[in-house]
Amino acid sequence: MHLNIDIDTHKSNLFLDLLNVLKEDNMINDFKIVETTNKLSSYEKELLQDIEQISATLQSANSGQGRKKEMTLNF
Repeated sequence: MHLNIDIDTHKSNLFLDLLNVLKEDNMINDFKIVETTNKLSSYEKELLQDIEQISATLQSANSGQGRKKEMTLNF
């Protein structure tokens, strides 16, 4: 049987102590901690950085930086 529990970092030490006690008493066989952070590829990281820069790019274009065009952006 598998059980997934999301524990707040402040409460994690107390919960790990409880798991160790249960393991010592043979109430559970074993447990492991699974890291839930997403591991992004370099392409995905670059894509997220590009998306984060869209707002600044639009603002600088709206203020006249870059190529001159007859277009304004309204937010």
